[in-house]
This record gives sequence, structure tokens and C-alpha cells, in this order.
Amino acid sequence: MSAAFLALFLASATSSCKNISTRESCVITDENGITCAWCFPRNHSSPAFCLDRPTAFRSTELWCDTADEEIPTRAQIIYRSTVPSNAPAANYVPVVFMHGLGDSGSNPGMQSIAKSVSSAYPGLYSIAVDVADGMKSYTTDIGKQVDEFAAAVRADPKLANGFTAVGLSQGGLIVRVYAQIYNDPPVHTLVSMCGPQEGVGDCPGGTPEFLCNLVREDLYGAPISFAGYWKNSLDQATYLSKSKWLATWNNDHDSKNQTYRENMLSLKRYVLVQALNDTVVKPHVSEDHGFFAWGSVTEINNFNQTEEYSGDWLGLKTLSQLGRVDHLSYIGEHLRWSQEFWTDSILPYFNSTFDAFEPAMLTKQ
Repeated sequence: MSAAFLALFLASATSSCKNISTRESCVITDENGITCAWCFPRNHSSPAFCLDRPTAFRSTELWCDTADEEIPTRAQIIYRSTVPSNAPAANYVPVVFMHGLGDSGSNPGMQSIAKSVSSAYPGLYSIAVDVADGMKSYTTDIGKQVDEFAAAVRADPKLANGFTAVGLSQGGLIVRVYAQIYNDPPVHTLVSMCGPQEGVGDCPGGTPEFLCNLVREDLYGAPISFAGYWKNSLDQATYLSKSKWLATWNNDHDSKNQTYRENMLSLKRYVLVQALNDTVVKPHVSEDHGFFAWGSVTEINNFNQTEEYSGDWLGLKTLSQLGRVDHLSYIGEHLRWSQEFWTDSILPYFNSTFDAFEPAMLTKQ
């Protein structure tokens, strides 16, 4: 899937929009290094030039223009007035990806998805870190994985002023906990792609059965990463007394860690992406900070129905009221979003600079 994203960008990096009768997707870079990704329909076939970097990958947000000087369109006026030939490169906020179970930062899929960001926004520093790769993502304690992620970003001088954190699956929980506990360098925007933010109530789909059996024998104490964020909704007391990590990270105990809340409130944007047909994270509403109601494995408490939200234990209520939480979803399996979803709904969040410091927001449909 992510390899296809990379192929699209690489294949179209030097193309122009020709013979357009309907809107078509393309990436164009002009002589000033200005890049765009959509062209408006034109009735002629002249090569197109870009007016500016897109604020969002939507036709309503972007202008492309033709080389025909005899057509002085509004687009040409915008181009000439806002993009001088000596325009400096944008001071983009770097983007850091953290993989999920069974994956690694050096795998082609993770590398290509990171590359899709820097291809969309030339000059943007985008990396997938190598932390608890392969089977270590299962066998390394989830708390230690958070520590290792912190060590990795702190060792990279290009991240010293902060970054956008993107976590896939288990990686979504890791980057969120990093933001709560460490946040140095700071996370500006946090994007959780199918991350089990409220834990899992069953063995994640696709996990080797022998690992599932180990956890089922010792729900909260097994030496498997997801035992650290297991939550049996039928037994709240045992969860609170035996959960090694999740109950602490989610401020479920009577004594609340205010630093966790303060660090979460420092986020400029918290993006939660849920796969509506997910069979890996159970229940999949955990990806949106929801879970089974206590005492049930069928009744669901959504994002704003949990005690965590109403008590504002992590600052989620405040962030939501400030309009800094975005709830996105797609119809599909775990981490199996479409190219269109990635391009239209996720990539715009990375169009963030230290100067403006606010990621481009999508028009709500």
C-alpha cells in the first residue's frame, strides 16, 4: 500500500498536466522548486506551472497555471505576487514515523510512507525510526519501547526543535505516551493511525498464536508488549491493580499525573484515525479513545462518553473544546487505508512550518 504512494510521487515528480479535460492528479515542480499536486481542468494542453505549495490536497485549495502568457488568469496574478524567484525553502516541522507490531523502521513500506511526505513537501525532513524492530516489537516491554523511541529522537539533531509524530498501530500508542512523559523535543502535531489508545480487549489479530496464549495465561504480566496495554473490561479492579502501563498512562488511578495532562495540552493538533472494519485492534473504537463499557464486551463508550474524557484526566476534553482533536476514519481493515485517504486526509497535516506552526486543516465535509 505505502509502496504505491511512493511510486505515485516518484513517477509524477517531473510531470506536467497535459490535455486536461477533467481534474487529474499530478505533481509539478517549477524552476523555483515550487510544488503542487492538483491541476484545475483547462481547455488547452499547455504545460502547467505551480503557484504555491498546497495547503491541502484539494482542488479548492490549489491553483495551477499554464505557460501561455496570453491567458492572464487570476492564477498567474497570484503566482507573480506571492512566489518570488528567490523564495526561501519552507521551514517545515520534521515528521517522525513509529511502526507497529511486527514491522521495522527500515522496512520498504515504512521507508516509502516516510518518503511520501518529503515528496509532497520538498525540503521536509521525514524519517521512520528503527525502534524495537521485527519480533522485538512483540517481545520488548512496551514501556521500554517508549524509552527507546525517546532516545532515538533525542539523538537526532534535526529534531531538536520538535517534530510531528506519526504512529502506526502500536506505534500510535508509543508516540502518544512519549508526548505525555518526555515531550522533549516536543511533539507539535500527533497523528495516531489505528493506535490502541485505550488498550486492547483481545489478542491483536494476526499475532502468532503462541504469543496470544502467553498473554492469556497472564493477562497483565506476560513478557509481551501488548500485555502492557491489555484491558479486560469485565474486571475493572484487576485492571487497575495489575495493569503495568496502560492504567498509569491513561491516568486511570485515583492519583493523577498532571504532567501527562499538561504535555497533552501542549499539542497543536491530535489526530485520531480509526479503521471501521478493524479486526486487529479490538475494539477498534480504542483507536478513537473509546472502549467497552466496564462490565460489558458489547456496549461501547465512545470518545466523549468515558470517565477519562469527562474527568479530563489527559486533557482530551479541553483539547476537544479547543478544536484541537480531529477524529478521522475510513472503511477498511487495520492500516489498510486508500491512497486517496492518505493524500487527501493525512498529508495536509504535514504542511506545517515552525514559522506558521499550524498544520493545514481540511475542509470538513
